[in-house]
Amino acid sequence: MPVFTYQAIDKTGRNLNGSMPAIDESDLHKKLKVLGLWLSDFQLKTGAAGQAAESAPKSKLAAFIEGIVQPKKKFSRRELIDFCTLMTFQIKAGVPMVQALTATGEDCADPQFREIISKMKAHIESGMEFHEALALFPEAFDSHFVNVIHAGVISDKLPEIMENLKHYLEWVDGMMADVRQAATYPVIVLIVVAGFTGFLFTGVVPKFGKLLTDLHVKQPALTKVVMGISDVAKHTWWIWLPLLVLAVVALPLARRFSPRAAVEMDRVKLKIPIFGDINLMLSLSRFSHNLAILYQSGIPILEALKQCQKGLIGNLYIEDAVGKMANDIKTGSTISEAMHRQKVFSSMLVRMVALGEATGSLDKSLITVGDFYNEVIPQRIKKLFAVLEPVLMLFIIFLVGAVALAIYLPIISLMGSIK
Repeated sequence: MPVFTYQAIDKTGRNLNGSMPAIDESDLHKKLKVLGLWLSDFQLKTGAAGQAAESAPKSKLAAFIEGIVQPKKKFSRRELIDFCTLMTFQIKAGVPMVQALTATGEDCADPQFREIISKMKAHIESGMEFHEALALFPEAFDSHFVNVIHAGVISDKLPEIMENLKHYLEWVDGMMADVRQAATYPVIVLIVVAGFTGFLFTGVVPKFGKLLTDLHVKQPALTKVVMGISDVAKHTWWIWLPLLVLAVVALPLARRFSPRAAVEMDRVKLKIPIFGDINLMLSLSRFSHNLAILYQSGIPILEALKQCQKGLIGNLYIEDAVGKMANDIKTGSTISEAMHRQKVFSSMLVRMVALGEATGSLDKSLITVGDFYNEVIPQRIKKLFAVLEPVLMLFIIFLVGAVALAIYLPIISLMGSIK
């Protein structure tokens, strides 16, 4: 957004100078009018033309290519947690927003994150709202973070909202740490198995197959199956390997350019055996947690549901179901009835929402559901990877044993014939 330097007159007739980001002269005039100032002169700030050009809308393809060529740094979740902690403490104490950002920036360890806080402070000093300043830096603050903060600004409960957001981020950070710890060994084993299998069927087995063919040895059924798989892998690798690479590139492109494809992909995620249930619980946990925060903030339920559709759930298929649910509520349905019609929501969540409606404590019911999922999900993930480790080891044993038998059975048969 371009930045303008301006001269303005306040209600007492004093001349004031300053700078403010605005789309154009009309937008600048409106923003100053809200502050009780009358615009008398303005000028595009030096260097702002380039900034304006950078902020001009880009095509999705251009933005995607730019993200690959020059990827923006993604800041750690710990930076956001520390940011929320410092800001919550200061805002509760009544420290003005600009001073709170100044102190938070001074205590920030990451120089790039500190620079973002400094730029945010400048935008807020020029008249921008806190959530608007956050939205200018998506590499640090995603849509979830910005929308929740926006809800806190609207409801005048920003300290409470930021504290809830901090607890949520801490839970996500702890859960992801558990997932990484539990998944490290199985992932390494899976990579080794994939590489070993490819080498075995494209490098080792074909040589033995040629040897057995030259010796005219009768091949058992197991040997024929293994040799057949090896022949397919050896002669078609140039087809399926590029297709695999193409799929890795094409799926993100389809997700970005086709909303319907993105929804379908997220629907498939919920149908994957074993992992689908975990994805569903994660999404419902986010939905319950964020809807509770928004509802506690005094935001009407329809507006809260609308906010939940802006990336707060993490699954577009469920967000689509939330939109249908909101439409049913508009036509007179209760929240639980509208939720029951969407099969993606668990029966427990529907029952708790119905109970919350009946007792007038919807936010507490949603928090209870979120807390339940927050406890169950890490346990389910640990159990999953605890089972996955021996399964992978058994698969390796079976694979090596099958190939060894396929090779040695004809050799044993040949040795018997010689004797």
